Amino acid sequence: MSSTGGLQVRPRHRLLLVAGITIAVLATGLGLWLRGSPAALPVDADRLVPAATPVSEPVYVGMFTAPADFGRTLHLSGVKVQATSNVAVSLTPLLCRAGSIGVTTEPESFCRQLVNPEGQDLSAGDSILLQVVSDQPAVAVVDPVRLAFSEDLQWATLPAGTGAVVNVLPR
Repeated sequence: MSSTGGLQVRPRHRLLLVAGITIAVLATGLGLWLRGSPAALPVDADRLVPAATPVSEPVYVGMFTAPADFGRTLHLSGVKVQATSNVAVSLTPLLCRAGSIGVTTEPESFCRQLVNPEGQDLSAGDSILLQVVSDQPAVAVVDPVRLAFSEDLQWATLPAGTGAVVNVLPR
């Protein structure tokens, strides 16, 4: 008496199972790749924007401007700033709507609106500025900002724009 009835996996069912698992793994990998790999942003790490301001007076430095042909909309979740300075310096990122700035003490003259970038959309013609202020003389070297954003189904934190050297001068 032979027992051929029990639980057996037929070769055809095994092939379907392997194909299904392979497709699921590939779809998951593609989904993760799409979520984490948007295109790079323009960076000019070799260029440093020079700026100077007296103690306790803020100066605004343009760090990144989305060009007119940017063709993207980035939903910002934050702006990361890395700087080296000889004393404490306050660095506050701001989103300049429909304007760009090199260096100024009056950004309102160049920006339609000046807002906290967190939770905002950045598109063509918008800029990221840094408000820099110190209550004592200082020198701050600022790296290009890193924008944390989502774009469609992709998320990333990528460097953008230029660096800066800010001198806070005694009165």
